Amino acid sequence: MFNRIELKRLVEKEIKGNFFVSKHINNCFTNLDLISENSFDEEIVFAGILLHAVGFPSTLKFNQDLILTSLNLAKNFLKQSFFPENKIDAVLHCIQESSLKGKPKTIEAVLVHDLNLLDEISSIGLMKEVILFNSRKILLIKFLEEQKTKSFLLNEAFFSDKAKTLAKPKISFFSSFVENLEKELK
Repeated sequence: MFNRIELKRLVEKEIKGNFFVSKHINNCFTNLDLISENSFDEEIVFAGILLHAVGFPSTLKFNQDLILTSLNLAKNFLKQSFFPENKIDAVLHCIQESSLKGKPKTIEAVLVHDLNLLDEISSIGLMKEVILFNSRKILLIKFLEEQKTKSFLLNEAFFSDKAKTLAKPKISFFSSFVENLEKELK
């Protein structure tokens, strides 16, 4: 039988109190009630939210790909917590499609994707981007170009109607930040 407490414990152990990941996960759960429009498999969404960013500390430390790292950890954690085998691929799909360019094919993956992006474009999400920029040791102009691309893609990135509505002021905030950064770098 699936043990939610064990899955949560494994995630908490992996993220070791990383502020950005724990805050991000909490924000995703908080926003879930705001954007869910249809019925969905709660176990899949619960696991998808918990696991889609679980690789962030390793990504930061070892300059790894977040999605691939999270997928590898998720497979292990789902088995350890006795997650139903017939739903594992659905959780992995949620993780695989949770990024900005994701193309979720299920309601559960749409929810995880939109929840992830809603938080990524918040003030705390921007702080996380700055920390990633610093850890990657890339040029500020390259960081700006990445954020300009992200800002452009955000207008078409959300799938659920409620997430699109919630995202409008956040996209405006994010775009304003990028525009101001570009002006100040000239």
